[in-house]
Amino acid sequence: MVKSFRFLLRFAWANLGAVFGFAAIVIAGCYATGVPNDLATSNLFETYYAMFPTMILLCLFLYAFSLCTNNLNLGLSMGARRKDFFWAVQGIMVFYAAVCWALQLFISALPATANWEVRERWALLDMFDGRAWMFPLVCFVLMVLGCLSGLVVAKNKILGGILVTVSIFVMIFVTIFMILSTDTGVTAVLLNSEWSWFFAALPKAGLAVLAVSAVGGEFLIWRTVQRYVVR
Repeated sequence: MVKSFRFLLRFAWANLGAVFGFAAIVIAGCYATGVPNDLATSNLFETYYAMFPTMILLCLFLYAFSLCTNNLNLGLSMGARRKDFFWAVQGIMVFYAAVCWALQLFISALPATANWEVRERWALLDMFDGRAWMFPLVCFVLMVLGCLSGLVVAKNKILGGILVTVSIFVMIFVTIFMILSTDTGVTAVLLNSEWSWFFAALPKAGLAVLAVSAVGGEFLIWRTVQRYVVR
């Protein structure tokens, strides 16, 4: 398992380097265009900063997809045992989640610690406040989904392509909806409506769905990897 983990770690460092590079570009762009000090300044850097937690999640989904397609084929063809590779994938996903959690905490805390002008859409950065552990859980579940998508693609390219496309569009739609909700204040309206009980219960329902998805997804990945044929 250790050898498989080291093998996957080579790709993980490169992938995380891209995430950190993107974060550096967004932060530098914000400073260069005056976003921290002027509420009148609105540009792509400000938007990307607001979207950063969901951008991380999208990247992790794609990285996990690669874990269970290209990396899986390459690892098994080089003699890795399926059981060892499965547990190495678990270790890499935990590593991804931990590092991206730390990055998300830094991105979320930077505006306050650096005395930036507060913007409404940056409320997205605080969506895991009070439930900080939720972010790594969401990271892990999306990586499980990404891995499953990769395994489906290996068996059926059409079905797998549809699954990946739908997953990406759903994540993009959720991101856009959250940005618009912070800009328009629709969230506050919904929480004060007659359906407030439903929206208040969504976090707990979401947690239950995430937990079930993680357990069920892992079981499917285990079974599929054990029966996987190198192509």
